[in-house]
Amino acid sequence: MDNKKAMVVISFGSTFDETRTHDIGGIEQALAAAFPAYDHFRAFTSVIIRKRLAERGIKIYDTETVLKQLQEKGYEEVILQPTHLLHGEEFEQKVLSLQEKYAHAFKKIRISHPLIDSDDDFSLAASAIAAQVPTLADDEGVVFMGHGTPRNNNKAHGYTYVKLQEIFDKMHFPAIVGTVEEEDTPNLEAVLAKLKERGYKHVHMYPLMVVAGDHANNDMYSDEDDSWKTQIEALGIKTTGHLCGLGRAKSIQALYVQHVLRALSI
Repeated sequence: MDNKKAMVVISFGSTFDETRTHDIGGIEQALAAAFPAYDHFRAFTSVIIRKRLAERGIKIYDTETVLKQLQEKGYEEVILQPTHLLHGEEFEQKVLSLQEKYAHAFKKIRISHPLIDSDDDFSLAASAIAAQVPTLADDEGVVFMGHGTPRNNNKAHGYTYVKLQEIFDKMHFPAIVGTVEEEDTPNLEAVLAKLKERGYKHVHMYPLMVVAGDHANNDMYSDEDDSWKTQIEALGIKTTGHLCGLGRAKSIQALYVQHVLRALSI
């Protein structure tokens, strides 16, 4: 083989076709365009999502299977780029743990980082996220639903979303950040309290997630009694839902490209 360099773009995954095409696919396409010297591969970390897709005839491998295939094909240099938003359980257990395990398999294996990992990432990501929001009236605000991480042994727990909120506040950007995971901070209860405090008449709701999948379509903006939309509207606040993942935004894609460049420079 002529090309002995491979890039594996690792995502949690999604059963939503549009999300795989535009959110995950958007990042993959941006990386492929930025790094044409590499052969590009996809991996999903979610066992459930891979199983459901396989039942529909769509075969996507886990990262280890992809790495074994690359080893068998004779690739010598591999870089792993996760599309995960933050340094949580999926990244730690299913990506970072592979560094040592596959160090012998290739001449060089590098692991890049999730979207928000270093202090610099927070400001860059906050600006890129805010850029997706339309011009707001004085009585309008934004609610971002993040996933959150439930385990306090993860680097992101109790920190990532709080810090993003602080940065948005410093930017004077009228956003409220929350998490689906009740154990992380700030949860929905905190979001509702802040909405009452700020007095917005209308809020635009966005998933603070790379993909607009099940959480965005069901937990955030469905008509179910326990959805964020329903509970916010119960406060007398009008809502508009924006069911688009961060992965399709050019400004977010550019940050993943920067992460790869950073990893390659080490």
